Amino acid sequence: MAITPVPPMTDIPPFPALSDRAAGTYNSKAFEFGTHMADNFNAELVAVAMNVQLNAAEAESKAVVADAAAQTATAAMQAAIASAGALPWVSGANYTKTTAAISLINSQTYRRQVAGSGTVDPANDTTGAWVPLFGNGSFTPRPATSATFDLSSTNFFTRTMSASETWVFDKCPTNGFSFGVELTYTGGTLTLPSTVKTVNNVVYSFVAGKTYLLLFITTNKGATRWRMVATEPYDN
Repeated sequence: MAITPVPPMTDIPPFPALSDRAAGTYNSKAFEFGTHMADNFNAELVAVAMNVQLNAAEAESKAVVADAAAQTATAAMQAAIASAGALPWVSGANYTKTTAAISLINSQTYRRQVAGSGTVDPANDTTGAWVPLFGNGSFTPRPATSATFDLSSTNFFTRTMSASETWVFDKCPTNGFSFGVELTYTGGTLTLPSTVKTVNNVVYSFVAGKTYLLLFITTNKGATRWRMVATEPYDN
């Protein structure tokens, strides 16, 4: 979507004055005024109101994208500082709380939430013992080879879509999580999970031969809600 100009409104004919009675023009001017109000004014006023609403929704969508980008940039800096000096994870080693380790599966950095040891790589941990630092902002693009997105592997995907697809978001690592998709679109209909919500419930449409950035954010591990915004198309 884009900001659209305010539609014009036709000038309202002047309402007849009392002096028009003597001049014999009162009735014709009153008829012209009333006809304009009935035929033009209401429809034009509704068009202006709808324009204001659409532009407000567009401004809100852009503000969400800008705010998310700012938070991601800040989190990326914090994650880089926090993960400095992290070593590869060692199976069976004992880790103290807050120790960072690098997964042997996806080379991403995770932080230990509770002291202890284990034989499960942090990337496959489902107990909450490890929390991914890359989920807090660092940027590791990964091609999505299917319509199922493994969120434990990265927080930014690239995907080329040439036929209709139903996307599935799998293995969301934390309650608070965001990820992006660079979608190169050539055809088909995109069906998103029912938990995805857009600004004012807008249904996004895509133009073949264009590329879009899609942003998804959840605060409950995607269990009941993802909030989504999409950019305007980029030329490939």
